[in-house]
Amino acid sequence: MSHPRTYLAVMGDSNDPRTWSGIPYHFLQSAQAGKLIDEGLKLDTEDTGWRCRRLLWNGWRYLTGQGKGGYQYSVAGLEHVWSPVRDHILDGVVINCFQLFPPSIVLEPRVRKMFYIDMTLSQLFDFYQQRSTIGPAIAREAIRREKEGYQAAEIVVCHSQWAAQSVIDDYGIDAGKVKAIVPGANIDRDTYQRWFQQATLPVRSPDQPLRLIFIGKYWDRKGLDRLLEALKLVHHQGRQIELTVLGCRREELPGHLQDVLNVKWLGFLDKRNEMDRFLNLVAESDIGCLLSRAEAGGMVLREYHALGLVVLGTAVGGSPEHMFADAGYAVPPDASADVIANWLIDLGDHPDRLTTLRQHAWEHRQEANWDATVSHWRAVLTST
Repeated sequence: MSHPRTYLAVMGDSNDPRTWSGIPYHFLQSAQAGKLIDEGLKLDTEDTGWRCRRLLWNGWRYLTGQGKGGYQYSVAGLEHVWSPVRDHILDGVVINCFQLFPPSIVLEPRVRKMFYIDMTLSQLFDFYQQRSTIGPAIAREAIRREKEGYQAAEIVVCHSQWAAQSVIDDYGIDAGKVKAIVPGANIDRDTYQRWFQQATLPVRSPDQPLRLIFIGKYWDRKGLDRLLEALKLVHHQGRQIELTVLGCRREELPGHLQDVLNVKWLGFLDKRNEMDRFLNLVAESDIGCLLSRAEAGGMVLREYHALGLVVLGTAVGGSPEHMFADAGYAVPPDASADVIANWLIDLGDHPDRLTTLRQHAWEHRQEANWDATVSHWRAVLTST
C-alpha cells in the first residue's frame, strides 16, 4: 500500500534557505533524505498579486485606524498564497510551519493536516508585543482561526514544551495530540556531515582565555549589550576573555560598548556562501552566547551545540529546551551583568569544569542537528 505524499509548508518558499531563517529549508533537507517529507511547497509571497493586495490591505487598515500589517493572517492573504497548490496537495499530508491554514484547507477532508510551530500566535502577539501593532481585532480573528486549524489537525508539534503548553492551555487542544520536538541546527546537511567526519575537539591550554561567540542580528533583543557589560566587569577584575561577534556591526551598539577589550567584530557572514568558514569559526570557540530578552527558542543555540560548544543562554520562552542540560547554562531573563560575569569568571577559574561541559557538548553534537529531529518526528508519527 502506497503512503500519501507529504508536503512541507510555510508562508513563503520552503525550498529557499532565505525563508524564515532557513528553518523549513534545513528541516526539508533532512526530512527528504530520511524519506519523511516528499516535497516542499512554494507559497509565493513575492508575486505581484500578493504585493498589491498587501499594499491595499495595509492602506485600508491605516486609513481606518485599525493598526498596521497582519495581511499574512487574513483569510484573503492565506487563500491567495494557497490557491495555486490546493489541488496539488489533495489526498496528501501537509506539515505546516505557519500557525494558520486558509479556511478552505481547514475544511478540506482530503488534506491531512499537521503543524510544526515555534510558538502560537497568542505567544507571538503578546511575547513579542505585536497585538497592539496589528490591532486587537485582527489578532482575535487570527487566533480564532488558528484554534480551528489545530482542532482539524491530526497532530500539533511544537519546537518546545513551552509552546506546546500554550496549544493545550490557550486553545483547549487535547494534550494527546500535542507534542514537542526541538528543531535542529540550520546548517547545510552535506557540509555538516563533511565537517563532522573530520572535526576534532580543540585542545585548549589551562591558561588560554575563554573564547566566546555571539551570533545575532538584533543586539538589543538578543542581549549582546548585557554580554558586553559583563565582559567589562570581567576585564576589570583582571580576567581575560575573548569574544567574537557575528551579525552585528560595532557601530550599531551604544558608544560605551563599542570598544570593549578583546572583542572581534566580524559583521555579517553569509552562511549560504561561506558555510565551511562559519563552521570552523564557531567550532573554535568554547561558549556560544545568546542572552535574549524574548525568544521562542533560539535556533543559534542548536548551531552552537551542533558544533560542540557549551551554551550561555537565558531562561526565557522555549530557550532552555534548545540547550543540552549538561552543556548549557540559562541565566534568568533579567539577570544583571554581574550575574553573567560571575558565571564566566567561575568557569574560567575552573578549567576542568569547562572541559567536562565541552566534552559533553562535543559527544552529543549530532543530537542538535536536523537528522535527529527527523528521527523524533518519525517516532511520533509511528506512535500516533
